[in-house]
Amino acid sequence: DLDGNYRAKWVTSGWKSTNVPQIAFEYSDPNYIPRERWSDGVDGAMLDYHVIANSSRRRASADWLTSNSLRSYGTLGANFGAWRFRGDYQAWTQLGGDKDSRNGEEKAEFSRLYAFRALPEIRSMVALGHNYLNSDIFDSFAYTGASIESDERMLPPGLRGYAPLISGVARSNATVTVSQQGRVLYATKVSAGAFALQDISASVQGALDVTVEEEDGTVQRFQVFAAAVPFLARQGELRYKAAVGRPRLFGGAGVTPTMSFAEAAYGLPIDATVYAGAIGASGYSSFALGLGKDLGDIGALSADVTTSRATLWWNNETRSGQSYRLNYSKRFDQLETDLRFFGYRFSDKTYTSFSQFSGDPTSVSNAGGRQRVSVTLAKRFFDYSTFLSVDHSSYWDRPSDDRLGFTVARTISFGNLKNVGLNLSAFYTRGAVNDGTQVYVSATIPLGNNQTATTNISSNSSGRTDINAGFMGGDSDGLTYAAYAGTASGKPMASGNVRKMTSAAQISAQLSTQADSYTSGSVQLDGSLVATRFGVTPHSNGYNGGTRLLVSTDGVPDVPLFGGQARTNDAGFAVIGSLSPFNTYDARVNTNKLSLETQVAQPVQRLVLTEGAIGYVHFDAARGRNLQVTLAKSDGRPLPFGAPVVDLKTGKEVGIVGEGGLTYL
Repeated sequence: DLDGNYRAKWVTSGWKSTNVPQIAFEYSDPNYIPRERWSDGVDGAMLDYHVIANSSRRRASADWLTSNSLRSYGTLGANFGAWRFRGDYQAWTQLGGDKDSRNGEEKAEFSRLYAFRALPEIRSMVALGHNYLNSDIFDSFAYTGASIESDERMLPPGLRGYAPLISGVARSNATVTVSQQGRVLYATKVSAGAFALQDISASVQGALDVTVEEEDGTVQRFQVFAAAVPFLARQGELRYKAAVGRPRLFGGAGVTPTMSFAEAAYGLPIDATVYAGAIGASGYSSFALGLGKDLGDIGALSADVTTSRATLWWNNETRSGQSYRLNYSKRFDQLETDLRFFGYRFSDKTYTSFSQFSGDPTSVSNAGGRQRVSVTLAKRFFDYSTFLSVDHSSYWDRPSDDRLGFTVARTISFGNLKNVGLNLSAFYTRGAVNDGTQVYVSATIPLGNNQTATTNISSNSSGRTDINAGFMGGDSDGLTYAAYAGTASGKPMASGNVRKMTSAAQISAQLSTQADSYTSGSVQLDGSLVATRFGVTPHSNGYNGGTRLLVSTDGVPDVPLFGGQARTNDAGFAVIGSLSPFNTYDARVNTNKLSLETQVAQPVQRLVLTEGAIGYVHFDAARGRNLQVTLAKSDGRPLPFGAPVVDLKTGKEVGIVGEGGLTYL
């Protein structure tokens, strides 16, 4: 079934047994661990922190101004059973400096407080507190309340995202192969009869060649076309989201009515998806209805219409309007072109989003939208990779915003220089915030031994041209460094940075200077702390209260693990951070770096952790010296052959007596 359980159905008649067609089998994935074996981890607390100290001295007219600051941000959290409690904090203080540098100013606050937990039984997540509306239909906004939504990360990897159903009929026990331009993507054996393959990766786009090879050597061939746009769901899949709460406004005046939200999408058996959504509040209502369709070799298309009715709090006017949207995606295999996304939206002047209804009407960000066009196009010309992005937004009450970006890249080799990367990027921006053009040209030259040389030139429409050349390097023990020199606005400049990652924290330092303009330096410390019944363990790679794994090695220190620079501390503990929840993870001891004095039994352990969990695994480890000794009784006679030798402290067997008392420990 969808949890990867193995179940087979058989049809019997007397002494004869016949295989059921593949389509009658429930889905299974040998690499997927069923949800009954997922772990919520252990109870505990965590702190992910970033501390940055800055000092700068800049020229202002004839004077030099000094500014010093210390800031920190991060996430504080606690886990109890399946529940996760999180608080995102930020703090800032100005240290010293002159009268123009806000000397003595301080600020500290929690910008977000929330709790959440997974509901694996219904493949969903529930959250309480400060949150952001997560919708495929409506614009996002911050609110305080509760939400529940389906989470496809809890599905087996092969069923996440949208992919077309590959179905057919086999005349015998056949081999079905799915390939793209000669590269095999998926192959499996099916029984005689109808088959339906649904575990094709959602990342696969374009024409898929399907081959059904029968036992007698005959072959069926056909094509299936894969394309994806937002909202598409696999056949029979239901996705949903719901929330209730009050909007949180940052700054501008507004109202805070209680709102409710719901959204759902369902995959139909004709490669189509129907979806709908609604937002309701006192004085406001909005409803959306749409249809998405995989059109085969034409691509994938979705279209929807959203209606709104709002009584505006600032003038008591009631107005209604509609917003129309179209999304399209297509992979052109023969042209080696990927139209990754084309989106178009048109909104009436009287259409009101919920953010506009509850926010500040004078804010630029709440201006009434008219049209929005978004296009991303990837194309390969011979040995050149190109990427084009276009964004255009027009408004009823203010000038439009436009952004055009173009990138072309190529990797070349000449002489002793291999894999030299060349890049040209150009961007054009026009809007209420800024206007201008930027051009960037760079070359990256690998030098070997984790060292790279770079050079780049950037120019913009204001006439500023910057030229830089640099050198980057590092080692396998977490040390990286870089140095750059060049000109900026016609003045010489130089900069450098160094970073060291350890098992407990990451520290970095930067220094830059420009002639007769400024000198700036900073030191940054990033790290995490995990507190459980096993004690407090520092580590270097936690992020925003995310999922992590506490590893124990029986008090044996300095055991290397795969995952950053993680090594067990003096107490025999280490933490591996930033793990992907609901995905199978193999906790591994790095035996390549393990000392000869340390032994670990079963150096690989597999598990699946839920969102935000503090997982726990224990490796049976021992540390000492390898010895070959002769063991004898007090009367000089050797101990009996086969007698076990046991460590009295740990109770572990550490050797077996051989002939004549000769024992390897």
